[in-house]
Amino acid sequence: MDDLLKIIQERHSTRAPFDPQKQVPKSDVKTIIEAGRWAPTAHNMQNFEIIVIENKKILEQVGKIKTYPSPEFIRENYEQLSMTEEELLQKKVGILGMGFPPAWRDKAQLEMAMMDTTPGTLDETIKGSPTILVVVYDTRKRAPASEGDVLGTLSLGCLMENMWLMAQKLGIGFQIMSVFSGPEQKDIKKMLKIPEYMAVSFAIRLGYPTVKSRYLRVRRDSESFTYGNEYGKRW
Repeated sequence: MDDLLKIIQERHSTRAPFDPQKQVPKSDVKTIIEAGRWAPTAHNMQNFEIIVIENKKILEQVGKIKTYPSPEFIRENYEQLSMTEEELLQKKVGILGMGFPPAWRDKAQLEMAMMDTTPGTLDETIKGSPTILVVVYDTRKRAPASEGDVLGTLSLGCLMENMWLMAQKLGIGFQIMSVFSGPEQKDIKKMLKIPEYMAVSFAIRLGYPTVKSRYLRVRRDSESFTYGNEYGKRW
């Protein structure tokens, strides 16, 4: 039990570039997918399909897809940022802002940053990953009596967590790429021959980081969000 808790505590987003020449063993990718296969899903819908991309030419083609900064993301992301480690340690929620462009960290420059439509490419997000998992779901289906398919979305989160924990156990770098589910997915779906009725939920970059990155990870104390028998009553 202690080993499982340690894996949970050490799980993190690997934001460093990956070594494109160091392939993730197929057996390990299969183990990660097997962990996902046993994720709990609403009504046992198993509402996902996974596309494994490890072909270098296809990875290069995907990497060339243009991306555009989302004004909504820039604005709402700013609200989650701390500008110093001391601030983050005090808040215990959110992330450290130093990894984002200066304009995204300065409230006075936010409006200008949101107006900037200079395109980037997915390659900037992929960062040399030799393996990508693209998770898609069928938009024609939803969990019973689940408005907006909230339970279906929750199920996809369970899939993500199962695979993430297994990757952590195997010593494989893992990062979610939510940009794949944005406007870029139109080009992604065309390139990967994904049917129109299927939607991209998220993508995962797997690999081995070229540098060991260190960043501050924080969590609220359990006493701050746990109540006994009624809301607000200390347990």
